[in-house]
Amino acid sequence: MTSRTFARKQKIAAWEAVAEEIYETRSSTDHKERTSRLQEIFEDNEILISPLLERCPRCTTILSFILEKKFSRVRKVDKNLKMTDWGDEECQRVGRSLSTFIRKRKTGAVAIDAWRLNYIQLDVLFKEVAGFEEFMVVIANNLMRNSIYGTVYRVTVGAALSMTDAVTDIYVISTYYQSEELYGQANALLAMLLGNLFVQLVVVYLQYNKKSWLTIGKEALITMTFMRPAVDTYRVSMHQEDEEVTLDKLDLLIANKVIELGCESIPGCVLQLYVWLKNPEKAGTYALVSIAISCLTTGFASAMIAFDLDVDAPYRKMQPNFYGYIPNDHDLRGRIFVLMTLVSALHNLSRSLGCALLAVSNTDNLVLIFIGGEISLYLLYKCFRGDFYCHLPLSGFLAIWVSFFHRVVEKVVTDFSGCLHCRHPYELGGLGFTISVIWAQAFPLAALQFFEDGAMKKDITAVFVVSFSLWLVLNIIFFCTIDSHYLNTFFGSKTGAEFLREFFLTSEEDEYRFNAIFKKRIQYTKSIHGEVKEWVRSNIDEWKREKPNWFRIELIPDEFLPKEAFEAEGGARRHRSTLFREFVRLREASAGSVHPQKAEEMKLEDL
Repeated sequence: MTSRTFARKQKIAAWEAVAEEIYETRSSTDHKERTSRLQEIFEDNEILISPLLERCPRCTTILSFILEKKFSRVRKVDKNLKMTDWGDEECQRVGRSLSTFIRKRKTGAVAIDAWRLNYIQLDVLFKEVAGFEEFMVVIANNLMRNSIYGTVYRVTVGAALSMTDAVTDIYVISTYYQSEELYGQANALLAMLLGNLFVQLVVVYLQYNKKSWLTIGKEALITMTFMRPAVDTYRVSMHQEDEEVTLDKLDLLIANKVIELGCESIPGCVLQLYVWLKNPEKAGTYALVSIAISCLTTGFASAMIAFDLDVDAPYRKMQPNFYGYIPNDHDLRGRIFVLMTLVSALHNLSRSLGCALLAVSNTDNLVLIFIGGEISLYLLYKCFRGDFYCHLPLSGFLAIWVSFFHRVVEKVVTDFSGCLHCRHPYELGGLGFTISVIWAQAFPLAALQFFEDGAMKKDITAVFVVSFSLWLVLNIIFFCTIDSHYLNTFFGSKTGAEFLREFFLTSEEDEYRFNAIFKKRIQYTKSIHGEVKEWVRSNIDEWKREKPNWFRIELIPDEFLPKEAFEAEGGARRHRSTLFREFVRLREASAGSVHPQKAEEMKLEDL
């Protein structure tokens, strides 16, 4: 480890220790007493703290308000006023506002990032005071962990949405069973509900297969009681870490939301609209309430997925050219989230009603022909561009089936929710996403041509006109509110492999480059494997010496290791565990694994 790196780690550790000590002053309820105690701590760590005090003389006052046990709305501070000129009013506004960011974010790091970006004067502290960011994250994590209100807020919203959607679906199923004509629809809706649970149970097994059956059973019970969204949200909020699981907590939360959308919310809404169009009297007026809840739930889940990923500080730092379209202003962020939710809900209503109209038409299997044809064309398009396989590091038949499922689910979710994250090159891509969104609005008008009920046709046309007009107005407001620098991401045509290769070649952080190559599908970067091997050869000694937390040598395939490192790891007997086990090793010989460089030397010696 270099002396500079060692010194930085020591400084960060010192800042984190001071943060823990400062957090203990929260037990004091008096602002003046707490400020006085903070000043004593600062005096005891004068050398460490002096760069902070030079740039922000009133930082003890700000910290005292941060540690105050009360919530306050985010209030503006004059952007032209320097930190050195801040008075009690500015310090109070900046300090108290952090509680709101913590309450509305899932991790302390994201909350701190949002707080920092909202008050632009703070940026200099994060850029120029080494260790200050880690210092603030420790305080934010402690506040988040011990703030019952923030945790209850996040968990209650997740649980309420999931439970409400499940309860309304169960009620609708019971209503359908009361009519003999709706038995088939009741069974179909029940199958969707159970299908959602089944897929989530499969994910539970894949996520916790390294743990005991007792743990797997507990996680399965959480899923079967429809508490999965609440538990996932709680774990993300509590920034729980576990190295024995497959996906991190945020990725798992998003994966389960996508599964719920694709397996239950979206097809369930279409089915209920179909029943209501065909048998409005027997479906009952409450069915409309259930449909509205399904649309809003889909819109909220879609917005949460896109919003959480875009404002996530690590994602923004790692992929700044894609994540960041949501502005840093707190009020604008709230407005954009509402817009995203409403746009997605209207998108879902329009697309679902179009499918329901095709389903009730007299033409047999017309809806299956339309939807199946769209998905088939999409899969052919992905295959034609060499982009069928998803970015997960799988191989063999598992890669084929997982990629097929992934592509179908992403297409369905995008078509029926318009989730903005699906414009990522790993998913549909910007151009594919935009085409899908536009077609979703045109699709109901095409479907309406096959609907023969004249009286209801006029009412449905009026609904379409109102829905489309509102959708268009909300989209105009949305695109006028987001950061215009990211408009190109809505029209990009890069494949996942092209994006990943470009990301590796342009990224300056070894951590991001390592994750891009060895935690993604290795075939994505086949054309630059020469550069990758040279990069590994030049840096592996330093990584092994400094042992950064992201470096796991077992993830590096044998052929990417220099001969010395390969032999040091056991050579042919080396055991390498990947994020997902390799099911097919095309280069594996019957006698075992031989490093390419060593094999080449053996050939030369034989000559």
